[in-house]
Amino acid sequence: MILGAGVDLVDVERFERAATRFGDGFCDRILTPEELADCEESARPYEQQAARFAVREAVLKAIGTGLAAGMTWRDIRVHRGLAPGVFRVELDGGVRRTADALGVRRIHVAVCTTRTLAAASVVLED
Repeated sequence: MILGAGVDLVDVERFERAATRFGDGFCDRILTPEELADCEESARPYEQQAARFAVREAVLKAIGTGLAAGMTWRDIRVHRGLAPGVFRVELDGGVRRTADALGVRRIHVAVCTTRTLAAASVVLED
């Protein structure tokens, strides 16, 4: 049974401006070191970083909380799959506890990027 769904769209240029303006601390607060390293391997790292941020937003919308007390952006980790555009999500901390309370057992994620937009869709299933 579907327990929740969330969608998010991120403007890549806006994300890049924020990352540039606020420095390394901005991305370090949102993405894990492994994600940052993975994104740096890309020809367009900000596009990939924006995609991972979109996944995080979509997850929080799907569980219906936004970034609530006891949760951090890095409680949601996005791992690249075997094929382009395929990702999997791993939860930890407060986000994991909230998902467990909802009965989430599977997380389906779809990601799409262009040079200007990063989109993510998440479906939570029991």
